[in-house]
Amino acid sequence: MDIWFKYKKGEPAVISFKGKTVNALKKQIKTELKNQLGKFDITQITLRASGKHEILCAEMLIDEGFATSYNEPVVVETENYQETKSFCIQCYDNEGAPLNKFEQFTMRDKDFRGFLKRLEARGLENIDDDNEVPKIITSLEGIQTNKYYRISASYLTAVKNVVAWTKVEDTALEDETTLAVKNFISKKFKSPAKDFPNRVMHDEVGKPIMEWDGIFLCRSKVFLCESKHKITKEKLEMLVERLKDFPEKLKVTKDVEFKQLSNMEYIGVACATLFPIELRQKSVNELGLIIAYPGGGRYCIDLPSNMDEFHNWCNYL
Repeated sequence: MDIWFKYKKGEPAVISFKGKTVNALKKQIKTELKNQLGKFDITQITLRASGKHEILCAEMLIDEGFATSYNEPVVVETENYQETKSFCIQCYDNEGAPLNKFEQFTMRDKDFRGFLKRLEARGLENIDDDNEVPKIITSLEGIQTNKYYRISASYLTAVKNVVAWTKVEDTALEDETTLAVKNFISKKFKSPAKDFPNRVMHDEVGKPIMEWDGIFLCRSKVFLCESKHKITKEKLEMLVERLKDFPEKLKVTKDVEFKQLSNMEYIGVACATLFPIELRQKSVNELGLIIAYPGGGRYCIDLPSNMDEFHNWCNYL
């Protein structure tokens, strides 16, 4: 019988299998891929059915009911190769009710399978899946990097007993929200927004006096960016104070590059992965800030109403 298989990111291939067990199939695939798998012991090779997270037992019998195809091949894995992906999963409160926030995870397929097992979950559902019956994703293969997912479980109230939400570095996501702002500014002013080469300003004796998470320029405007995992009222107030203080710091800095920013227009930009809606409104309507935050698989930018006739814009990256 013909069996399709796939190793790493290569194209699916087909072999004529004459054995009877999964272990025999592993041996035949190892022979077929001798350049890639020759150094591995047969016990270091595992097989999974496409879209499934369970490893096929070595002694499992393979008969005519074992269906594969180009689009649904057997997945071949080895101990030293497991792709990792970063993505976001919706959080839940102590009662198991979904919250309007997400945590970012980075997992290998083994981690993903263990995660679902601990939660007693069927899998994950893409937040953007609008189908009447959403597709349930049961393996890392079906996960898209930087997308947003919810847990699919029979009893989400059980989730509270087994989930320990662990933060990972939000740097990549914060950089992408900043990039979304730059893309928008470039389009709005029909001029490329350019990164400023320095983020730390020093005084006359070389002591740091101000630092930003990002600075970029467009025409005569300077955009000063702060990126946070979660925005709070206190952090916004601090950003506004730093923005007001920026021209004064330019007067005392010894950095020639920063001196060139004197007498320009300074605009504050707040980027966050968790940005409560009430603080978004305050930032734009009261504080006059540009804000950027992820939402529904895209990055959204809100502007003060005096900056544009439309003040909400979303960018797919």
